[in-house]
Amino acid sequence: MYVSGLQSHAGPLFCVFLAAFLQSITGFGLVMVAAPLLMFFYEPKLTIIIMFCLAGCGNCAQLLLLWKQVNWQRIAELFCGALAGIPLGVTVFRQLPGGGLRAAISVAVLLTLVTMEFRRRRFEETRKNTILTGMLAGIMAMTTGMAGPPLVLYFAYTSMPQNVFRATCIGYFFFSNLGSLVALWVTGVPIGEAVGEFLFLLPGLACGVALGHWAFAFMPQQLIRKIIIILLYATCLYNICKAFQLLS
Repeated sequence: MYVSGLQSHAGPLFCVFLAAFLQSITGFGLVMVAAPLLMFFYEPKLTIIIMFCLAGCGNCAQLLLLWKQVNWQRIAELFCGALAGIPLGVTVFRQLPGGGLRAAISVAVLLTLVTMEFRRRRFEETRKNTILTGMLAGIMAMTTGMAGPPLVLYFAYTSMPQNVFRATCIGYFFFSNLGSLVALWVTGVPIGEAVGEFLFLLPGLACGVALGHWAFAFMPQQLIRKIIIILLYATCLYNICKAFQLLS
């Protein structure tokens, strides 16, 4: 019965496999890639809960492999900023139209990304800058559902080694996704159906994580950086298009 269920989930399984592979080699991208694709197969609210299950499980598996490479100090600083950014994000979200806010934030990230690329500049990796990045991630999480772009943009343009960058992003997203899933459960949101679908998608997640972890050692660091930049551009453009759909 489970095998026949896997066959009927071939499309979602491939989407999850692709997203898990990309996250395993870059440190992020699971939600950014998988969520829009899975919405072709599931309704949006169910997709969000499925993604929290997938992301939490995938991050946990990778974190066990990369534990020693994580910069725990940076994660603590990011969470300090996020704790300040989340209430601000909720306030801004209530005051401004969701579509316009989503577009404004994505345009700001996109312009910053283009500026950094053309000027070949790097961010200084300091406690202040990390906390500010956490604040932006918290605000963006509440307004767009994606906390990744500010975090990845900051670390991608610092001198942090690629392996530490990947492990630190995975560590941060693990605790963030786990907290979101617990919050849904505590507030009474039904998650039974999402857990059932998650079990069918788990093989795609496992294969993507395993293949990405193996491939990371053979991939040039410059290529990984280019993949990260492409994912950031794609995420910003997706959010902008989605915002205009909400406004129209």
